[in-house]
Amino acid sequence: MTVGPLVAFAAAAALLFSGAGCLVTKTTYDMKSNEADSLREALASVNRENATLSRQAAADRETIAALAAQIREKDESLNRISEETAAARQIYEGSQLTREQFINELLEREKATGKRFQELSARAEGYEQELERMKKERDILSGRVERLQEERLEAERQRDERLAGLSEELRRLSPEIAVYPMGPALRIVVPEKLVLGERGGKLTKLGSALMAQVAAAVAEIPSASLVVVTGGKTSAEALREAAVKGKIPEGRLFSQVRAKERQTELLLIAP
Repeated sequence: MTVGPLVAFAAAAALLFSGAGCLVTKTTYDMKSNEADSLREALASVNRENATLSRQAAADRETIAALAAQIREKDESLNRISEETAAARQIYEGSQLTREQFINELLEREKATGKRFQELSARAEGYEQELERMKKERDILSGRVERLQEERLEAERQRDERLAGLSEELRRLSPEIAVYPMGPALRIVVPEKLVLGERGGKLTKLGSALMAQVAAAVAEIPSASLVVVTGGKTSAEALREAAVKGKIPEGRLFSQVRAKERQTELLLIAP
């Protein structure tokens, strides 16, 4: 590869990927990628909430078990008190706290404990229901993320197949057309005299066929853009006009004029 093509490619790549002037516009493909990332973040948030609710539910279950043990202890204590009532009556009658008061106090405590037990049981049940709801929501989000990933992989497969097919089509047009695959991009180099007429105002038959096939590929791939590098403004305008006729949106078509350039370069980028 000569120094000229390398410089042209570096200029085109810099034009496309520099800062706020990035040439590759937002596409349906990009939107799906962003949506998949957002869904992953939502799924991670749901998982964190699930873990928090699980810990709260476990703590409440432990509290319920402790209260149940206390109730059993109080029941046993109350039974012992009933059995010892006859022997202890005189002691209780001589004190300020009568047997009836003592039993009533125990019953009130038992009632309060039972109420607390019911509240915690209802709370734990609510946590279980919330956990179930969030599990369903997580499953739905996981399904959406999986579908988006599958769609993205399918889009990448179709893009790679289309670029490979375009490479073969261009090589069949003329042995003078050099095609360099570069991952999700193609660099196409051809002598400018074979693409444009002597005055540079009109495309040759080969140039028209070349631009028709490249434009068709760019139009079919939603994420694709095209950079045209030529040796003059007239040449650039002729190539842009052919690309627009090939239904490439203006927002995905760019050109660069390099004085005295003797070859035409087309950089098709499809991230």
